[in-house]
Amino acid sequence: MSNTTESPNPFTPLAFLPPAVADQFEVLRYLHAATLGAYIWDIGLNLGNDYALLFKHRVRFPTILYFLARASTLAYIFTSFVYEVTSVEDCNALGIALGICFVLSQTTTAILFFLRVTAVWYQSKIAYAVFFILCLAILAGGITVPMGVRGGHIGPTEQCIATVVPANVDVAAIVPLINDTAVFLAINYRILVHNIVVDSSMGRLQAFFSGKGLSTLSRALLQSGQHFYLIAVLTHILVLVLLKLPHLSPVYHTMLTLPGFALINAMACLVFRRIKLRTHQF
Repeated sequence: MSNTTESPNPFTPLAFLPPAVADQFEVLRYLHAATLGAYIWDIGLNLGNDYALLFKHRVRFPTILYFLARASTLAYIFTSFVYEVTSVEDCNALGIALGICFVLSQTTTAILFFLRVTAVWYQSKIAYAVFFILCLAILAGGITVPMGVRGGHIGPTEQCIATVVPANVDVAAIVPLINDTAVFLAINYRILVHNIVVDSSMGRLQAFFSGKGLSTLSRALLQSGQHFYLIAVLTHILVLVLLKLPHLSPVYHTMLTLPGFALINAMACLVFRRIKLRTHQF
């Protein structure tokens, strides 16, 4: 009679992880698979809008940047999925490639909003300098991911798992949070101060929440900025909370990073499409 305690498939990767970590890793893979499917679905839903951006409007640098942001984010999601579900000969090499895709995705997304806020603060050298420095800070903070995060094989298998998540990678979420907050405040201030007719606190407050008294472009900039900020700030806070909880495993530390930044990128691209297609600006 065979031994019932013997594993029927001893070379299954999860068999070489502690039960708790194996459960977490399985949840992570499902979450990232869902993120990949959702992002591809979002691309499919907007093929018509992307076609219009390419062939019905003048293609300028912001439009090229938009497609770079989409492509780099898709590459980041897909590479992460490959890292977790397929056989990989060198986990660290693929992990570095994954980190580079993350940096490109985060930086191009930030530059989309740099272009947006500097368009609102047209001819302001101070605003240009401040947000340019913030974009450079986002790039520098993002580099901590490919520089610091390390992976390894699961037991004797060729599947990978993150093994080291250094404490300094939290700057990759802190700096974008600062940038998003600054963009939100700068755009709202500019719109409410210079585009509203009613010169009163109550009128400005009403315009802030409803857009009443603003032009179509100003209302679109204000409301889309509010929606983006609410989603971005909650996402960054959740990512930071997971990164800073010391009792969590490296799997949980990075669990929301990919779906979070995928969501932020999707929102940034949504804002760009709405403004570009509605107003023919940029």
